[in-house]
Amino acid sequence: MQLDDVLTELVADSGDRLLRVAYQLTHHRAAAQDLVQEALLRVYRSVRRHGRAPEDWYAYLRRAVINEYVRTRRLRSSTEVVTDTLPERPAAGCLEDRATDQAQLWAALGALSERQRAVLVLRYYEGLADQEIATLLGCREASVRSLARRGLAAMRPLVVAASSGEDLT
Repeated sequence: MQLDDVLTELVADSGDRLLRVAYQLTHHRAAAQDLVQEALLRVYRSVRRHGRAPEDWYAYLRRAVINEYVRTRRLRSSTEVVTDTLPERPAAGCLEDRATDQAQLWAALGALSERQRAVLVLRYYEGLADQEIATLLGCREASVRSLARRGLAAMRPLVVAASSGEDLT
């Protein structure tokens, strides 16, 4: 029996099973069809080139579908470009909501000690590293990290309280 006839018969008998496997991988019918087609093409070329047919055709093709899925995912991930900029977020609300959020943050920041406030402003507003902040404030880097952690912990309940309508004072 010729290779073309074997594959034609196999696709007629097991094509739906292969398509279901591919669909479970991709969750998209067209992508699953493309995956099975590409796997069949690769198997056809390989068997013609090497001249030997596998003992269990279905298992061989199922593995080819899985390998093709992994290959295409790997190729797609290698073409993705990673940047250091974040995509622009759409405004969460109107300008008034954003101003209210900023006012709440500034009020919570104002409730902190001077050193905690200084560390948070230098870290998040100025974008300075802990070492630079420690040099500016005349303390150790561990103190900077501790002040930042305690400052953020103190701000959380204030921001939550402000967003629920409670008075910050």
